Amino acid sequence: MGASGLQLLFLAFFGSGIAIEAALIALNRREVLRHPELPPLFAAGGAAGAHFDAGAYASSRAYTLDRLSFDAFSLLYSAAITLALLFSGILPWADGWLARAFGDGLHRGALLLAGIVLIQSLLAIPLSAYATFRIEGRYGFNTMTWTLFRRDLIREFLVTAALGLPLLYALLAMVRFLGGTWWVWAFGLLVAFQFGMMVLYPALIAPLFNRFRAMEEGESKRALMELADRLRFPAAGIQVMDGSRRSLHSNAYFTGFGSFRRIVIFDTLLRQLDLSELVGVLAHEIGHYKLGHILKMMVARTVILGGALWLASLALRWPPLYQAFGFDAVPQPAGPFAGNPAAGLFLYLTVLSTLSVPLAPLQNLLSRRHEYQADAFAVQATGNTGAMASALAKLSRKNLSNLTPHPLYSAFHYSHPTLTERIRALQATP
Repeated sequence: MGASGLQLLFLAFFGSGIAIEAALIALNRREVLRHPELPPLFAAGGAAGAHFDAGAYASSRAYTLDRLSFDAFSLLYSAAITLALLFSGILPWADGWLARAFGDGLHRGALLLAGIVLIQSLLAIPLSAYATFRIEGRYGFNTMTWTLFRRDLIREFLVTAALGLPLLYALLAMVRFLGGTWWVWAFGLLVAFQFGMMVLYPALIAPLFNRFRAMEEGESKRALMELADRLRFPAAGIQVMDGSRRSLHSNAYFTGFGSFRRIVIFDTLLRQLDLSELVGVLAHEIGHYKLGHILKMMVARTVILGGALWLASLALRWPPLYQAFGFDAVPQPAGPFAGNPAAGLFLYLTVLSTLSVPLAPLQNLLSRRHEYQADAFAVQATGNTGAMASALAKLSRKNLSNLTPHPLYSAFHYSHPTLTERIRALQATP
């Protein structure tokens, strides 16, 4: 396949992905509009009726429709940025300027990729601000100030530069100096980086953005630690994060591994759930660990990473990849790459991303299966089906989740089963 053929193939896949996403948004919007009344499962007397009413459901529908309109605009906005970067000629021009300024060394590639990331990040700021202050603010979720928003942007930039630039230079050095086996060394570096971040993120990075405190002694902490001990879940402690500083959305998660593992609970979650519901949520999260879901997902991602890097080692030696988007390339690879490897990496990842849309349902299918299993584990661990169902319903109510998503939209975009699906599965749990 030549450069023109690759260009046409990319545009076909890229356009198909945009069309699929647009169609899914339209289907989901129509599905929301088709259900003006509260579904029977959530109406008074239903399985989760205690947490829903007509007013809450109306807010949920309005929030969902606003988010869908925003998603549709974001889809076209992001597509326009991608096409402009690829076909305006700005990247080959920038690459040529960097080559004249810095020669054919590592600075040329690193600055090109850093510049692309910076441009994309800057262009994403207006969307992030609108979503945070207009949409989330309109429905009472946003608690972030403009000062904190700007401070977060600066901190994110500094952290990304501090971690990303050395990693980028190391990867480009491997591509340039280690020959055809560079991808093996890059694979080892990235896996080590991921494991290192599991230790560094909770200890050094997360505290830059949020405040963490040990959970206060009392009935709640005793119940949660007793559950962890009974299920033989190794955890050094429970920390409460000030999630309400930015949003009233809630969450809980584990961070670190081994002796570094911590249970982190948003302060908003503590205010939204009673003790039995909180125990159910923690049992669900422990279920992911005990059932091997975390390890399985890590192994799967590691295998995918290895495969992607191997394909990258082939793509960087393929001249049409560069020529299709205006970059210089040699007719036949004279070494491990056919053009500027930094440009090749960006082009390869961009082309590869066009294939991700059709694969989303497969990834979500596995994730959903894990969620059902963790729900069942939580019920068996606590012996309380009602608490788990009540927690899910209450959190959906507090977060204005869509109760009637279109099945296709859900398949492509939901890593968790819908609330209806989870409650019915819980009811069927022996």
